[in-house]
Amino acid sequence: MSMPDRHPVSPALSDAALRETLDLLGQVVASMSARIDRQGEKIDEQERLIVMMTEALADTRDAARRAAKQTDAKTYAGQMVEALDANLDPLFRKLQNAIDGLYRQHNDTAHRLRQLEQAEREGLDKLRQELASASAWRRKVPVIWAGAAGLAVVLTVGLSLVFSA
Repeated sequence: MSMPDRHPVSPALSDAALRETLDLLGQVVASMSARIDRQGEKIDEQERLIVMMTEALADTRDAARRAAKQTDAKTYAGQMVEALDANLDPLFRKLQNAIDGLYRQHNDTAHRLRQLEQAEREGLDKLRQELASASAWRRKVPVIWAGAAGLAVVLTVGLSLVFSA
């Protein structure tokens, strides 16, 4: 019998190393998931602030319009509405930019989490392949030893016959 042509590409990881690798991958996935959850909560909080400020702006505009009707000072009320718009619109733009930034970060983090999950799956597949390869190699070892022992017996008998002759 001859030795197999193929040898395992790399030695199989020990059980402890495999457990450690899987534990680390689990911790990374859990950390990324918690981060995504926190960003989602921040986005929700920003949206609530915008809704509250939009309602406050609407109430302020309504109050200004009522004041204009009651005092018949249309010009004064129009100026008040314009002043409110001028002061509140930049704040709303800043809030909207902050929410857009949070959405981008959330999407980026979700994308990275998907990449990590893919890498974890690929790592696990590679580990499974290495374990299967090591298992196949272990099954071949007794056959190799038996072939070596048989060859030793044949050589011993053959050499004893050659030297006895």
